[in-house]
Amino acid sequence: MTHTHRIRAACLVIGPLLFTVGDLLRRLVEPSGAPSAASITEAVGQHRPAWFAAAALSVAAAFCFVPAMAGVLDAVRGRSRVATVGALLVGVGAMASVGHAVAFYSPYALFAEAHTPAGQIAAIDNASESSPLLLILIGLFMVGMIVGPVVLLVGLRRARLVPLWSVVAAIVFVVCGGTGGILAGLVGVVAALAAFGPAARMMLASPGTPEHAEADHVGVPSSAA
Repeated sequence: MTHTHRIRAACLVIGPLLFTVGDLLRRLVEPSGAPSAASITEAVGQHRPAWFAAAALSVAAAFCFVPAMAGVLDAVRGRSRVATVGALLVGVGAMASVGHAVAFYSPYALFAEAHTPAGQIAAIDNASESSPLLLILIGLFMVGMIVGPVVLLVGLRRARLVPLWSVVAAIVFVVCGGTGGILAGLVGVVAALAAFGPAARMMLASPGTPEHAEADHVGVPSSAA
């Protein structure tokens, strides 16, 4: 098995783990309920290292997801069109998540550092909702990271490459991402590993790996000269 296969498979586990742990840190910093931009800024000012870690993990996750999806595309080539579409969606969502993370995490940290008045924070936050580029990034992020994982795991299951419970875990992963609270964040971490772990094992055992190429020839008699 080549180092590329191992790295891509590892990224398929590490990416979702970093993504969900970063989201959990965000939940720990943000006030509960429906906090205003000013209250989030105040919380960020009190927990700057944790906020920075959440942002860094979110960005790092994207750099894992992209090679991981490249590995999935290689592993399912010609075996599942649905999984191919899912992998492409997740890849696009992961790339968009970098812009989304910068646009979400950085302003609150800057507001806290500059001691920006609450009125100005609210005005800037409201103005950001009409930014075309930001809206595009958010749309790509949501489609890629909400629809993508489910489509990917459904496709892998239809190709009998992962167990059924990994599809259920992918759905739980997506639901937890859209549900508030620390408990949902913790469940999301477990669900991410349960969903993408079998897919990583599938990548390591895909027919394209050297081991399978050798196994395909074991017991096959050579043709007569």
